[in-house]
Amino acid sequence: MRNVERYYNVIYTSLFLTTGKLSYDRIQDALMALCEELNSTETDESVWNIGQFTECTLDDLIVGAYWHFSEWYEGIGKSYQTLCSLGTIFSPGVVSSAETDNAAYQALERIVRDTHNDS
Repeated sequence: MRNVERYYNVIYTSLFLTTGKLSYDRIQDALMALCEELNSTETDESVWNIGQFTECTLDDLIVGAYWHFSEWYEGIGKSYQTLCSLGTIFSPGVVSSAETDNAAYQALERIVRDTHNDS
């Protein structure tokens, strides 16, 4: 579970703190590594409470990232791979719309918007 916390902290820092250094591309790499770690590690329910006193928990991060990448994936590129990795952890079932009020979703949207504005 220690590696799960490490990946969460790196992603969290890049999404919510000014000291975060990962680019959008590297955030995708970290999300895929986090999903791989979650799939290969024995965890209990407490894992989803990682980050409970921050802008988003691990659970919120996975859900928000899933919804973000479901809207932004580009064919069979890295964003699609990230979405597939997130899909191994979170499956929304039949829903009418994305959870856009999620803090992680909004942070990823801000990064995309800022990246496009810098171009």
